[in-house]
Amino acid sequence: MRIAVVQHVPRPAPAQDLEALVAATLRAAASGAEWVVLPGLPALDGGPLQEELWRRLEADVPGVGVVVAADSGGAMVASGDVGSPGVTVVLVGDDCFSPAALREARVAAPGIAVLAPGAESEIQIEATLEFAIELSTSLASVVILVETDGAELGEAGHGGSAIVYLGEVVAQAIPGDTIIYADVESPAGPPELPGSLPPVPPLLAQRVAAHSGRKLEVDYPADLG
Repeated sequence: MRIAVVQHVPRPAPAQDLEALVAATLRAAASGAEWVVLPGLPALDGGPLQEELWRRLEADVPGVGVVVAADSGGAMVASGDVGSPGVTVVLVGDDCFSPAALREARVAAPGIAVLAPGAESEIQIEATLEFAIELSTSLASVVILVETDGAELGEAGHGGSAIVYLGEVVAQAIPGDTIIYADVESPAGPPELPGSLPPVPPLLAQRVAAHSGRKLEVDYPADLG
């Protein structure tokens, strides 16, 4: 199955975001994608615009599965719907780096893990990609990073979307509006011999701690970047 991941630069108005995401999904479908992952946007995560987004997707790209990595208020969403490439878990924001959320996700035995961490800097992108590579041999055989791009330093949304398969980066987005693709076995399953879940890199653990008003104690401060 061909899957696609859309990296999106937010527009000035939510209605423009909606049109851009629908257009990107149409382009992905025209390129043979049967399953598309979109980043979540706060303005489209609820209410009439969210309903309109799904209405448009169902009308304009029938038969194409779509996952929107929106914050549902929980640590994990699992699905194995008909038309998907396998059982999928979705982690958003700091849940991507929460050992508890990752353990909960692993219980679902996913083949696909979608992470939408909202990187706040270039160095966070690098650390997150390295973490995703490790997760692809311990959590799910396919790990997808889906991001927005174009944010100011310190704010979420600095690109870095990628598709990782069993320890290998098979597609990586360039900056800006981008669609990346990969052909994966369907249904994808968890790694045959999964390793232990990797420890969260200190830089990312520090981010989570800072968001919750804590200070992370580390043996080597240089690890925090």
